[in-house]
Amino acid sequence: MNLVVLTGRLVRDPELKYGQSGMAYCKFTLAVNRMRKDDPADFISCAAFGKTAELIGEYLRKGNNTGVQGRIQTSTFEVNGEKRYRTEVVVDRIEFLESRSSGANSFESDSNSKPKTTNSYNQPKYTEPKQSGVVEEEDDEFPF
Repeated sequence: MNLVVLTGRLVRDPELKYGQSGMAYCKFTLAVNRMRKDDPADFISCAAFGKTAELIGEYLRKGNNTGVQGRIQTSTFEVNGEKRYRTEVVVDRIEFLESRSSGANSFESDSNSKPKTTNSYNQPKYTEPKQSGVVEEEDDEFPF
């Protein structure tokens, strides 16, 4: 099974282009942190096609936190007679992990307005469950 799931930040603005057939394609690089903070980040080359590529090109910018799902693809090519290899993630699905107005890396900013600080998750605060009655012990013949 060839399945890759990554979460990281875009290293630079994605490059959206169209092929001769009119198919959209987009290339970008994700900086993916490792589990330990003292380990360096991995820089993963990614490519997307079709509607996914158009969405990436339209909505994502350098620094945006993004999740991708796809597959690893290796290709070969020649430069000056020398064989080279390229490994990249072909993206099938994208997840926008930040809202447009969150953080310093917002997509567009209005110089006359203050930056918005919204919580992109909008989860309710945790509250303890309420006890609704007395629990009586039952005498069962089963020990569990």
